[in-house]
Amino acid sequence: MAQPTEAQRRLARRLRALRQSGRGTPITQKQVAEALGASVPLVSSWESAKAVPPEERLRAYALLFSGAASAQDGWVLPADGTPLAAEAEARRRELFTELTTLRYTAQRDDDGPEERRGALGGRFWCFPEDARVRIITTPMWPQVTATIPYANPWHPNHIESMLDADRDASLDLYGHIRAENPTADVRILTADKVTRNDLTGEVVILGQADVLLRGELNSVMHFFARRLEIPVGTRLAEGGDREFDSEFFVTCDEDGEPAYYPAGRNPAQVEAYRPIFQREVWQEGRPRSTRDGYPLLEYDVALIARKENELNLAATVTFCSGIFSRGTFGAVRALTDRNLRTQNEEFLVREFGLKDFWLLTRVPVFPADSGAETVTPDLARPYNRLRSSAPSLDPE
Repeated sequence: MAQPTEAQRRLARRLRALRQSGRGTPITQKQVAEALGASVPLVSSWESAKAVPPEERLRAYALLFSGAASAQDGWVLPADGTPLAAEAEARRRELFTELTTLRYTAQRDDDGPEERRGALGGRFWCFPEDARVRIITTPMWPQVTATIPYANPWHPNHIESMLDADRDASLDLYGHIRAENPTADVRILTADKVTRNDLTGEVVILGQADVLLRGELNSVMHFFARRLEIPVGTRLAEGGDREFDSEFFVTCDEDGEPAYYPAGRNPAQVEAYRPIFQREVWQEGRPRSTRDGYPLLEYDVALIARKENELNLAATVTFCSGIFSRGTFGAVRALTDRNLRTQNEEFLVREFGLKDFWLLTRVPVFPADSGAETVTPDLARPYNRLRSSAPSLDPE
């Protein structure tokens, strides 16, 4: 290996500092090696910048120094999947994000060419230099905006963002993309304001699942979903309430594998994936629990997908769409949330690559005292993953 770079030295210094004071008292290299199932020389090489540990070793480092292990138990790490105390889990996520971010700029030469990354170290929302990025959101329903004076474009205090039904998601994503891509031209548009020139750059479609439900052929969502042959749609559950009972469906072939069926062809099988509500007695069909007259949502369902933009093959189209706006926000947060974006991105890289995939995921909703709050989904958790495209044979 060539002389260590400053980035490699920064990672080495952080690993050494964790061992020496990360738990309040020093831990020996031998103890770290035993906890990680590694050799002492290997741990030493990481701390001297002679080698850069792989991501899985950093995952173990984060677990070791989160408080999940102690001298009393011989620094034995808990088994995979073992729930951690809230404080330890928060510490683990914070450390893992920090260490993998340091690793981004400390890759060994023999790891291959460094992939392009954004200013925050991420790949998913990193676009080419000076890219034109259009975040296309759902327009607020007219019957809603009619009751909001500032939503009227003729009002002196008109606020354009009041017309955006995915405002939480669009503002979160706008800030993140701008931070990752300082030279990009990033704009938020509601779908009714889109022109042809907005469709030939990097396109991000938020929400608009109800557009598929209504079958609006002139919508941006329908335009791309049909041309990119994503075998996912939305529909109203039989006998359901139009506002609360929509569901995603996946069309499948005779073998049960997801397959796109164009208009006029009937799929061999159809699978339904719907949100989960809290119920007064937990059993499907029982009355839903309510608060202020609204059903209490426990899990929304969201689509995260990326395909090449057929209008410009050098660019991409990305979907983050939930049955409800909470699902849309959760899909965005999966790859912007500081606590989870790194490991969610690495999961997508391992399973699919970042250029051609789709995934239906559950999005948890937490019933806080002040109102329900959307929780970022961990895409690596099997329970959250409902259906997806086939794993890539050549992931990035």
